[in-house]
Amino acid sequence: MDFIKWDNLQLDTSEIYRRIGMPDAYSKRSRNFKPTIEEMRLKALGLVDARCIYAYVPVEVSGSEEILLANKYAVKAATSFFEGAHQVLLAIQTIGPRLEEESARLFEQGEMLEGMVLDGCGTVALDEALELLRGMVVKEVTDRGLQTGHNLCPGGYQIPLEAQKVLFTLLDGGELGISLSETLLMSPVKSHTLVIPVGEKLKKPNLSCAITCEMCVEQQNCAHSRLKFGKSKEPREN
Repeated sequence: MDFIKWDNLQLDTSEIYRRIGMPDAYSKRSRNFKPTIEEMRLKALGLVDARCIYAYVPVEVSGSEEILLANKYAVKAATSFFEGAHQVLLAIQTIGPRLEEESARLFEQGEMLEGMVLDGCGTVALDEALELLRGMVVKEVTDRGLQTGHNLCPGGYQIPLEAQKVLFTLLDGGELGISLSETLLMSPVKSHTLVIPVGEKLKKPNLSCAITCEMCVEQQNCAHSRLKFGKSKEPREN
C-alpha cells in the first residue's frame, strides 16, 4: 500500500462555476458571483488536504458478473470492464474534513451562497486530485507496456456499493482519517474509492489521463455533466 499527498491543486474557476450549476463562467449572471467565487476558492485552498492510499492487486473474472480481488474477495461487477485484466489499481482518496466543516458552519450561519460555493470548491478539489491520480497511474502502467481501463467507482452501475467493504479491507482508510458507515458511505464526505483495471490487452481500454463523462451511466441526467455543457476538459499535469 502506497501513500501520496497532492499539494498542487489549482481549483479551476470555470469548474467551480460548473459545480454550482453555472456552466458559463463568462455570462453576465455568472460574473455577479465572481467575488464570492474567488473568496471561497482561496479559502478552499487553505482547507483542502488531498491525500490518497493505493495498491495494485490481482484480479480475475471469476463468474457471471463477478470478479475476484487479491485472490480472495468476490465482488459483483460488470465483468466486461475486467476482461483482459490481471491487476486492478485500488485507491481511497480524500480532501480531509476541514472544508466540509467550514461549509457546514457557513450554512448554519445563514451564509448560504458562501457555503454552497465552498462545497463546490471541495468537489472540484476532489476531481482534480482524481485526475492527478489517474495521470500517475496511466504513466506507471503504460511504462510497463500495459493498458489501463476506465475509472470505476463502487456505487456506480459497474460495481455495487457493497464493494466498499472489500476496498476498506484491502486498504487502510483509517490512515487517511476516513471511516465507513453501516450504510457504506464514507466520512469525510469529500472522499472516494476507485478501481482501475490493468492488463496487456483489455476489452475496454481507456488510456486517457483526463476525467471524462463518457463512461458514466448518469451522463445525460447529471446536473454537472461536461457532455451536457459541451465542455471538454484538458488533462492536468502531474
